[in-house]
Amino acid sequence: MVVLVSKEITEESRRGLREAGWRVKEIERIRNPNAEKGTYNEWNYSKLRLWQQVEYARLVFVDSDLLLLTSVDFLFTFPEISARGNDGSDFNSGVMVLEPSDCTFQLLMENLRRVRSANGGDQGYLNNVFTWWHRLPESINMLKPVWTTDPVKREAALAIRNRWFSDDPSEIHAIHYLGIKPWLCYREFDCNKLDAAHCLFANEAAHKRWWSVHDSLPEPLKQFCWLTVDVEKKLKKWMELSNATTLLN
Repeated sequence: MVVLVSKEITEESRRGLREAGWRVKEIERIRNPNAEKGTYNEWNYSKLRLWQQVEYARLVFVDSDLLLLTSVDFLFTFPEISARGNDGSDFNSGVMVLEPSDCTFQLLMENLRRVRSANGGDQGYLNNVFTWWHRLPESINMLKPVWTTDPVKREAALAIRNRWFSDDPSEIHAIHYLGIKPWLCYREFDCNKLDAAHCLFANEAAHKRWWSVHDSLPEPLKQFCWLTVDVEKKLKKWMELSNATTLLN
């Protein structure tokens, strides 16, 4: 397992990754030409560095906000680009099978400003470059939100998701934690409930599943998942603004 990190990742975090079995490889970040300075997606074009990892014939990329529930080793038999569908004809770049190539990387870099991004991020850009791709089942990369506005369909879809997120062993391979991450919140509740902009991403079953995996980790590794002092200060301030203190109590 290889994890790509930039120089901004602390040595303490790198130590945790190495102790968990990862090979840590440093890369230089790539700025998103569509992003404003300081925004969450300012550097998400760094994902393009995947195509520079030419020591490997094929990679199965897994975004850092996914929780794998079962092995996905079988994906190494699939071609580039293989991914689950996201919306209509687009794929979700959270889990991808790709084939590193200096030529492909050069093409991606040369077209950064010429090829627009459909959603302003790396996913939209990659979709407009790799217009032909191979569709994987959604179980490979299960998103938390239910997009339908029909209340009956929504309740049915949520019930199925809650079962998938809770079952052990599960019928799905991975949970994609869109929105506020459980490792940046408290155990007691899903912080996506704190405001209207994030409530679509709230799912208690998925939140509990992450904490269940956390609790199963070897004791020395758990410390690397805990809130830092600075993150907790920001979280408490946000909760006060959201009048959510009673939720935690």
